[in-house]
Amino acid sequence: MGKKLTENKAFNMILSLLIALGLWVYVTSLNTNVGEITVRNIPVTIVGEEVLNSKGLMLDLGADGLTVSARVSGSRDTLVSMAMDPAQYFTATINVTEINEPGTYELSCTVASVNTLFNLTNSVQIVDRGEHIVRVTVTRLLSAQIPVQAVFEGTVDEANGYRANPAEVTPGSITIQGPEELVSQVSYAQVVITGENLTRTYSGELGFQLMTEDGQVVDSEGITANVDTVSVVLPVVKTLELPLTVQFVYGGGVTEENFDRYVTYEISPATIQISGDEADVTPLEGSSITLGQIDLSQVIQENQTFTFPIELSPELTNDSGVTQATVTITVSGLETKTVETSNIQIINTPEGFTADAVTQSLQVQVRGPASSLEDVDGYQLRVVVDLEGENLRQAQFPFTPRIYLDGDGKCGVVSSGTSGGYIVVVNIQAE
Repeated sequence: MGKKLTENKAFNMILSLLIALGLWVYVTSLNTNVGEITVRNIPVTIVGEEVLNSKGLMLDLGADGLTVSARVSGSRDTLVSMAMDPAQYFTATINVTEINEPGTYELSCTVASVNTLFNLTNSVQIVDRGEHIVRVTVTRLLSAQIPVQAVFEGTVDEANGYRANPAEVTPGSITIQGPEELVSQVSYAQVVITGENLTRTYSGELGFQLMTEDGQVVDSEGITANVDTVSVVLPVVKTLELPLTVQFVYGGGVTEENFDRYVTYEISPATIQISGDEADVTPLEGSSITLGQIDLSQVIQENQTFTFPIELSPELTNDSGVTQATVTITVSGLETKTVETSNIQIINTPEGFTADAVTQSLQVQVRGPASSLEDVDGYQLRVVVDLEGENLRQAQFPFTPRIYLDGDGKCGVVSSGTSGGYIVVVNIQAE
């Protein structure tokens, strides 16, 4: 009995060939629907642009870049896809290495298929091969270094004493490059800081605009910069008005109880404005700046002046700019008389030395209310020379003594009025 046809090897081979032939005929019939279109916006690749730039020249491509069109034939389905995304199917190139001067040039452009195998199987052909001309404009390439300026277009909480200080920009300058016609218009780069009712320092990375000298924005299309953003810090500080004060050392007949009666003084300036970080300034509210001390026993003239530096801690800024303050002070309503005393004492003489006062008496100025001053006598005064810690040798030395007035405290010793003050000469001898 004979084999079935499906089991015959020769029959199967013939059947396979017939099926393949049928499929080929079907596909071929589909591709016979051939058409022709113009594919536009094929992007152009520029060869030799770095060489052109090295000559101080550049291409002015405009906002849309450089593209070319090509006449293409092929199956209609494929042509539709090509028209929608030409870069997927074609490349175009021009060569600018031979250009040496600014001007307008017409350059030959080579258009080629990206996928040759695909185009062959789909009957794709570039109809106008070799006929593509691209017009380009070449301008001079200019580089410039320009400063970066920051502008604050927001607000701070001024009602509560906050202020924005000048912004700090890093880097402070940038390098731009582009067509000479555009770059020559640029004077500086401007970064704009915004924010409402700020109470804290702002920092961030921001973009910038290119500006003309008169503050107009330059169209930056075609201009490149060495950075895209800059680092900006806008210090926001809190301000505070602080009074200046001085600490008084009572003496010379002036006590805490009678100070307001006998002493008048004025500090100039009376206040200064400071600023700093909120955390550093807020704790100072309600306080004052103490300039220093004034010993009232040294105030012996009307409108006597003392000058003090205005010193602040490093985290604070003196907005007023005044670095010194002057205190003008007068003690009035008290009388002064000269009292002579011989009560001179030398204490704490170092071991190995003897000390004897050469000065036997001293004329001391005493100040106080007239009624109390009448009762002051020389025996109430003690003139004390303290030698503790002195580097002594055998000789006579002048010393500034401490002078005490024993009594009810209504009167006190004041400065002698001489440049050297009170002096006691002591004779030092080695034992």
